[in-house]
Amino acid sequence: MKGVRGAPDILPEESGKWQALEIVARDVLDRYGYSEIRTPAFERTELFVRGIGEGTDIVEKEMYTFEDRGGESLTLRPEATASLMRAYVEHSLGAKSSLVKLYLIGPMFRHERPQSGRFRQFHQVDVEAVGSPGPAVDAEVVALLHHLLEAWGLRGIQLHLNSIGDPACRPAYRQAFVAYAEARRSALCPDCHVRLTKNPLRILDCKVPSCQQVAAGAPTISAYLCEPCRDHFAAVRSMLDGLKIEHAVNERLVRGLDYYTRTTFEFLNPALGSQNAVAGGGR
Repeated sequence: MKGVRGAPDILPEESGKWQALEIVARDVLDRYGYSEIRTPAFERTELFVRGIGEGTDIVEKEMYTFEDRGGESLTLRPEATASLMRAYVEHSLGAKSSLVKLYLIGPMFRHERPQSGRFRQFHQVDVEAVGSPGPAVDAEVVALLHHLLEAWGLRGIQLHLNSIGDPACRPAYRQAFVAYAEARRSALCPDCHVRLTKNPLRILDCKVPSCQQVAAGAPTISAYLCEPCRDHFAAVRSMLDGLKIEHAVNERLVRGLDYYTRTTFEFLNPALGSQNAVAGGGR
């Protein structure tokens, strides 16, 4: 009998490499003042539906959801943030410090089509800095990831940044984008027809060529950012410049989960082709 496709075994000759990567990661995270948290591999399904967003690809297509013997709906974690924030609230971690810095290392689960760089069980290093609205935290998280990738020996990695606004200014951009995309509905793929109703900004991230052409001519969010969001993003960029971390603004960069606001970022390796994202995140 063979194992499940997309959930590879880590054999003895490979496990040493994994351990070396984790040792380096924990060293960097410790120097940045982050503490490890370990959450369960499954949670109540509603946590991910509410936290990630009903209109996201993860919730609609990719979650491993099952009913336990007590009739409760549970889901293997498809990402770490929802679980980590549930633990933060449940255990009142914010009462101990105004800024709580946590990390989690472990497996995640998504029912994706197995392909190069995509697995149904995959492993992540996740960090969360909770408690400060200021841009310095954004810059620190980006710098942390930059230094971690360097410590792992990765070269030729490019950093892309964007701001997706906040609840004060994003609705106006969303309205303008939807009007633009509706006029070009015939060029959109079936998935983007659904996104247009539920999560329209995800169209910017679609890999279908015709959708990419639509995205290329779309309005840019920078024209719609409110002054606080513009100032926040400018401050993040200035801090990264001060840290000598090169970056480029990519106004098509969005994140696929509903909880993101303001700063978003990705580290890319152009040598990897279309699946070139090495790591990413945002506020």
